[in-house]
Amino acid sequence: MIREYCEKAIKGTAQVLDKLDFDVIDKITERIIKADNVFVVADVGRPGIALLCFVERLRQMGIRSYRLEESPPTPSVHKGDVVLIGSVDGEDATSITFMRSAKTIDIDYDLFTMTKGSTLEKDASEVVIFDCEEKDGLIGEEYFELAFYVLLDAIALKIQKKLNKSNARLQAELPNIH
Repeated sequence: MIREYCEKAIKGTAQVLDKLDFDVIDKITERIIKADNVFVVADVGRPGIALLCFVERLRQMGIRSYRLEESPPTPSVHKGDVVLIGSVDGEDATSITFMRSAKTIDIDYDLFTMTKGSTLEKDASEVVIFDCEEKDGLIGEEYFELAFYVLLDAIALKIQKKLNKSNARLQAELPNIH
């Protein structure tokens, strides 16, 4: 039974990933590499957790990356920094509040979502739409979350390669005092 769930989840996630606009994703990835800082708006839920994992991967590579409203406080956001939002419906109150504030100081953001025409999509610089539907016992949101994790890991791997960071070097950056 568990094996069947895994097989269905992998198959469905692969279908979602096949439909993504990788030209847009490559643009976002290049901007991350060149940015002074990378920020994520990690709202509640699993997309936020995926973004937090992504921030940690970037930090390991020496990229200044933060979760907005993290403790200790994050540095201020400036034009040219990369701000990423992952939102199933593009209507998260926290994300909308942040982005309305960012808009007043000319800060751009990129959105990863499965909902076209959302509030957050209207002002986003780049939008990656995940075409997800309920099937094989999983709802669309679950496919979004699974595909989002895979995509963020793939982006991190591309960045790692472009920055010429070896796996051994990254392992050396893991916490060693517990």
